[in-house]
Amino acid sequence: ETKDRAPVVVTRRNYQGETSLSEERYAQLYVVEVRPGARPNRLTANRFPTGRPAWSPDGASLVYSATVPAAEQHPDYADDSDLFVISANGGTSRPIAEPRYTASNAMYSPDGRYIVYQRQLFDTRFRTAVNNELVVMRADGTGRRSITAPLDRGVSSFEVTDDGWVYFTVQSEGAVPLYRTRLDRIAPERVVSGPRGVTDFAVGGSTVAWAQMEPRHPSDVYAARRDGKGERRLTTLNDSLLAQVYVGDYEEFWYPSFDGRKVQGWFIRPFGYQAGSRPPLAVEMHGGPHSMWGPGEASMWLEYQTLAGAGYTVYFSNPRGSGGYGEEGLQSIHRNWGSPPARDILIGADSVLARGLADPRRQFVTGGSYAGYMTAWLIAKEAPERFRAAAAQRGVYDLTTWWGSANTFELYEGEFEGFPWQDPQIAREQSPITYVANVRTPLLILHGEQDYRVGVAGAEEMYRALKALNKEVEFVRYPREGHELTRSGEPAHRIDHMYRILEWFERHMPASGS
Repeated sequence: ETKDRAPVVVTRRNYQGETSLSEERYAQLYVVEVRPGARPNRLTANRFPTGRPAWSPDGASLVYSATVPAAEQHPDYADDSDLFVISANGGTSRPIAEPRYTASNAMYSPDGRYIVYQRQLFDTRFRTAVNNELVVMRADGTGRRSITAPLDRGVSSFEVTDDGWVYFTVQSEGAVPLYRTRLDRIAPERVVSGPRGVTDFAVGGSTVAWAQMEPRHPSDVYAARRDGKGERRLTTLNDSLLAQVYVGDYEEFWYPSFDGRKVQGWFIRPFGYQAGSRPPLAVEMHGGPHSMWGPGEASMWLEYQTLAGAGYTVYFSNPRGSGGYGEEGLQSIHRNWGSPPARDILIGADSVLARGLADPRRQFVTGGSYAGYMTAWLIAKEAPERFRAAAAQRGVYDLTTWWGSANTFELYEGEFEGFPWQDPQIAREQSPITYVANVRTPLLILHGEQDYRVGVAGAEEMYRALKALNKEVEFVRYPREGHELTRSGEPAHRIDHMYRILEWFERHMPASGS
């Protein structure tokens, strides 16, 4: 019998990968000389996950991260990751752990004097809603200092240069700027700013180069002097294509929500827009729930522009709980995923309508992952009569089902402080499926059949409930696809997914006019 048809025996708590089951074994560290016939030398024999090694400049040792269980604890129940240093020849690992924090992505400074790494506060009830900080310490583990704490923003990526600078990106108010600071204590300074996103970067000689996302020119390479001055665009990768299609600008606005909190939103005017024309409105929402959208986010550009090109005003926002607005913003939806951010989203949509940019009789809503949750929440709980049609992508509909069927179960445990049976009331109250009998909006459910990040079981449950209630619903299942369907799925599936949503909206489009 072939391996892929053999029974799979599961004993681990964390047994799911993204689209397949995880192996029962734990990753270990090996080194091997770069020469023909060299044999790898195993450095670790840990009974817990081990990874992300980085060499010291002299090649004598490596720093790595590992999730170490407490005494007598099974490794799957250890949640915080620590840092260790080990000789390249093997031997005992030396811990350089930091109590109360989980640490990862460590690297040495080029002179070997410092280690720079990312950390998150773990010893807190908000452990799934804290910033990812950038920290520098001496190579022996002493003298730790957070480089990014004054910014109150989460770090995405970083690089340490030969002359003691650290370059890093953060999420901030819809953009992904590039910062730099020195290891010897100066305040971080912006190198690349504005309503755009640095998706990758590299520093060499006197130059910093970066790949950039901005609505008019997605995915091009830019360069500047290392302080950001003298910026120039190096590529025009998509100009010939973009000249043939409509590309809408992202127009930013801020608005007060129901409790006075300021929320940032954007709208894109549709192709052929004329003042007073009142096109249909497509409300787009992000997942996470602690993700961030804006001009610097690349993954949604194609979907936004497809809808705008088809004649829709597109509106999206960063409601409370989004990244890019500080830890207080992240933590503002703790144990309360539903109504507060839903109200933020709807008030922003009302603001777009009040500007005369869309027809209030022709509103549609869609989103994926947590935004699939929010799509269902809006049509079942918050605004059952508002939308003409909805499309929920790879969503969470029942929190208990999600906890039991997905590899992100620990997110539930952090966001809602425990297991579903410890507080069944909040699991019910915060689940869109609890209010499924209220649904009046035609719903399209889309899900990858191998999505282990948000299991397909919840989509099946939502579909069956709506069918039992004789509601209008369709369920589209994509074979071989995981949670990244719309970002890195099979091209034919990605195209089908996008146009199926558009067709669903068009099918339920009433005549214009209000």
